[in-house]
Amino acid sequence: METNEKRELSLAEIQAREYELLKQFDAYCKRHGLTYCLCGGSLLGAVRHKGFIPWDDDIDLMMPRADYERLRDLARKEPVSDCLFVHYPGDRGYPYGFMKAVDARTVVYERNITRDEQRAGLVLDIFPLDRMYTARWKNRLLLARIKFWIQVGKVGAGMIRTERDSLKKRLRNLVMLLLRPVAACVPYEKAMAKVDRIAAGRQTLTPYILGNLGWPNQWKDMFPKEVFERYVDLDFCEGKFPCPAGYDAYLTQLYGNYMRVPKEGERAAHSFRAYWRDEA
Repeated sequence: METNEKRELSLAEIQAREYELLKQFDAYCKRHGLTYCLCGGSLLGAVRHKGFIPWDDDIDLMMPRADYERLRDLARKEPVSDCLFVHYPGDRGYPYGFMKAVDARTVVYERNITRDEQRAGLVLDIFPLDRMYTARWKNRLLLARIKFWIQVGKVGAGMIRTERDSLKKRLRNLVMLLLRPVAACVPYEKAMAKVDRIAAGRQTLTPYILGNLGWPNQWKDMFPKEVFERYVDLDFCEGKFPCPAGYDAYLTQLYGNYMRVPKEGERAAHSFRAYWRDEA
């Protein structure tokens, strides 16, 4: 699809569209009795800005594993809405280890997606909340295993480009080179499905902590289970949406002094361009 034939969305329009998608998702979860909550940058936005972080351009959600898999099964029979469809690890052409609810009315062009089969619209990122070990060393091994298969999938999907502007990125290039033989033997969809199976593998574990294993944020995505024992509704734009009652502990672990607004040069922003698929 030629982007010059489509109208590009501004950041304000991206946020407005994603807020509309969030409302549709919230209504679907309420209708089916599914538990979810804001997480990551969206939770930070709710607490610090009562809406989007001004420079942010996505929505992050989290669901307990049982609700996460129930959503997958429900959405295969009944889409979230007429324009919001769930993509799950292992689906054809889907290069991620976690679920996304994808908008059919937009298309996104981002740096790490180069194949048309992988290209989709604006999304709600939906991460599973899985049981993890209480022993830190066991979680290190678990996360290393998860990250290995994520990298295999990303290499197979062509999602990692060679870069030369730092030692860290040059080391990443070396890892890519070493993983190519594995990626050549394992389709990236199967690698991402394996990520999901590993993440879901301790559903009866006790004692336990909770974390995001579908696409872990460095080594920080593990929390005492008390953080997610109950949920509270917090303001987000014009509505209220569920958030973990232990959001202070969650945000402190991820961001430190999370109420401090970073200087312009410190702000993390995604780099993609979004377009409407069809104009009336």
